[in-house]
Amino acid sequence: MSKQKRTWDVILAVVMVLLCLLWIYPIVLILLNSLKTEGSFTTSTVFRLPTAETFAGLRNYVYGVTKMNFLSSMGYSLLITVSSVVLILLCCSMTGWYLTRVNNKLSKFMNLLIVFSMVVPFQMVMFMVSYISRNAPVIQNRPRCITKPNKMPHKRPLIIIL
Repeated sequence: MSKQKRTWDVILAVVMVLLCLLWIYPIVLILLNSLKTEGSFTTSTVFRLPTAETFAGLRNYVYGVTKMNFLSSMGYSLLITVSSVVLILLCCSMTGWYLTRVNNKLSKFMNLLIVFSMVVPFQMVMFMVSYISRNAPVIQNRPRCITKPNKMPHKRPLIIIL
């Protein structure tokens, strides 16, 4: 191996170690702040190590598991995650099979929709979802009912909840 190649390998290894530390730092910061007492992780002290006055030990974790029903919430999250992954795998496999086996206008249109969804950035989709949910009247705890009279006398009026 040439000396120049070894130099580049060392530089690449150093850059990768620095990137790993950059990715791991927020996780370490969260773990350190979880060991602090409740009022001690303000914006000015969030990057400091826990001191003797601010160290809570495992009390926060014990409180989270016992009082906050953490294990039940984790079970619900696990149930939702596993069922979602199974459903996504099933639906995507069936859709992929259909798109590769059937060659008609519908499959070409579906393929274009799938490719288009990969082109549109996720932030744009979430912007629209948050905009719609923020302006939806049901989300704001103000459901509105509209009663439309039915033209047929023997039928009840149609109620639409917006």
